[in-house]
Amino acid sequence: MFDEFMTDYLNSFDKLALAISGGRDSMALLHWFCLNFSKDRFFVITVHHNLRGDEGRRDRDFVIDYCKSRGVECRVYEEDIPTFCKAGGYTVEQGARIRRRQIFADVVESGLAQRVITAHHAQDQVESVLMHIFRGSGIKGLMGMSLDDGLLLRPMLKVSREQVEEYILANDIPYVDDSSNDSGDYTRNKLRLQILPLIREAYGGADNNILRLSERAAEICEFLDERSGNFTVKQDEAYIPIEVLQGEKVIAANTVINAVDSITTRVDLSQKHINAIISLKDKSTGASVNLPFALTAHREREFVVLAKLQEKIYSGRIDGYGDYNLGEEILRLSKEQVGKLRCDLDKLCGCEIRNRRAGDIFKRYKGATKNLGDYLTDIKAPKRIRDSIVVLAKENVVYALPQYEIADAVKIDESTKNVAYMTIIKKNN
Repeated sequence: MFDEFMTDYLNSFDKLALAISGGRDSMALLHWFCLNFSKDRFFVITVHHNLRGDEGRRDRDFVIDYCKSRGVECRVYEEDIPTFCKAGGYTVEQGARIRRRQIFADVVESGLAQRVITAHHAQDQVESVLMHIFRGSGIKGLMGMSLDDGLLLRPMLKVSREQVEEYILANDIPYVDDSSNDSGDYTRNKLRLQILPLIREAYGGADNNILRLSERAAEICEFLDERSGNFTVKQDEAYIPIEVLQGEKVIAANTVINAVDSITTRVDLSQKHINAIISLKDKSTGASVNLPFALTAHREREFVVLAKLQEKIYSGRIDGYGDYNLGEEILRLSKEQVGKLRCDLDKLCGCEIRNRRAGDIFKRYKGATKNLGDYLTDIKAPKRIRDSIVVLAKENVVYALPQYEIADAVKIDESTKNVAYMTIIKKNN
């Protein structure tokens, strides 16, 4: 099913995960791996979306049973996609795609596999290119899906649907049919079942022409990408220098797209959103725009910063050494030197862990007492993060800001008995 180059490319990885739905294409992929790879070099992921009732459970169980019969590890992800879509404001198609990619990203980032393999083939690529065009895509959309984006590997992109069907028949491979593939409720199905047949009838060889366009677009994008990497990523935020956005428009737009891709799973940015981000180059510090899928862009002095919109709510109370939960992070108070800040632990005990509030005051270490808002302005803390700053306080008096500095009230002096080093770390560290 694969040529020598693709087989060699797949063999360059030590551990791969196969995304298997039970459908014809994915079962052909799984069958080929079972014949050509040792079982310790790959495992199966199947995502149960809870969208199709008994049929969805049938597909899940079919994949599980097939893997058992072949001695292949199978990891099942049970997902409540309807609730996920409702919470995020997504269509079912968007939500399912976003959540799957999040799962795949977790698999790769955790080190379980180097890539997740999908069974997208040449006709899927044709559909993707056309959908991107109809949605108003830029040049990157004409690329369609890439062979290897560092997360997903799609080795079947040059394999035709007819070749997959021949492989299925020749090897008598079982599979299940997803009845939703015949439904006109989904955009891709309308394209596949109604629009593409008319295009092929009117233009012979349309599929091959679209695939060639995709290849040319990929060459152009590679050229642009070599000139569009002038941004930095810090703590899941992308910083684009203003001078980049003031330069050639095509480079500015491509840089914006690459920067967005660097901090989140691929989202559908329209030209309107790209232009809005670029326009921040002419705005003053503090200006911002909201983007799809909980992203925001902010003007911050000589940068435009792209960030995920996150509401962080803190609660708790300091009662001694130890780790305190901050959601995705931990506030650590240790006897060992773990950070730059140190304080008198006994004076800090009893402080509430919370977000900032109106009326908070802060007396800097060896400094003056100020309204907390004025202090944050003085140190040029970005407005976009001020409501997410960790505050340790008693009533309206702030005793420490772990991301910045301690108050004079908890400094170490001759009466100090217990010194605590203070830092905030990500949980996965």
